[in-house]
Amino acid sequence: MRLGALREAWQRLSARERTLAGLACGALVLVVLRYGALAPYLAYTTQLEERIERDVRRLAKMQRQRDRAPEVQQRMRTLQRQFAAAHAQLVPGETPTLAAAQLQERVQTLAARSGLTLVTTQVLRERPLGSLRKTAVQMTFRGDTPAVADFLARVEYEDWLLSVSRLDIGTPRRRRRRRRQAARPPLTITLEVEGIMQESAQGGAALQVAKRAQVAKGE
Repeated sequence: MRLGALREAWQRLSARERTLAGLACGALVLVVLRYGALAPYLAYTTQLEERIERDVRRLAKMQRQRDRAPEVQQRMRTLQRQFAAAHAQLVPGETPTLAAAQLQERVQTLAARSGLTLVTTQVLRERPLGSLRKTAVQMTFRGDTPAVADFLARVEYEDWLLSVSRLDIGTPRRRRRRRRQAARPPLTITLEVEGIMQESAQGGAALQVAKRAQVAKGE
């Protein structure tokens, strides 16, 4: 019934009115197609293109990382060797007491190689250095000038990473009065030598954690 009424209404329209009505219906169909079907399709294709582009960039990044893997592994091995070399230069000892004893023995050995004679020795209290700890000893030796120079060079440049924090050099008072009689009186050298402990209550744990992290990254 409605269809018949629409047909009668359409027949009553003039040719011009029918043309306008056809144009209006066509425009309405275009609007429905544009916003009902075409717009969602365009949005979907745009989103799909963006996703594909992201995946392509991600894949390219993964390929670059894969290509750089040998270089990264080589760098990690180099860092591990450097870390091991630096760790070996620190004062060994599982406790501050053992580390101080090791340092004391080391300094005494270097002094003996240089020709110095040990007079006194004293272990100083360890001090914090960030997450590490420093151990130190104070020692007094006696010897001639070349021996003192050789000993200081050994302390600063031998295998262990040591430093001289305090240095006093002099001659005994009883020798000064006889300076004209003695050609070259022996020197008395008192110095404090300090180094970083490999293992301590705080510093050793930090070193081990760092070492394990480096090894894990290398693997």
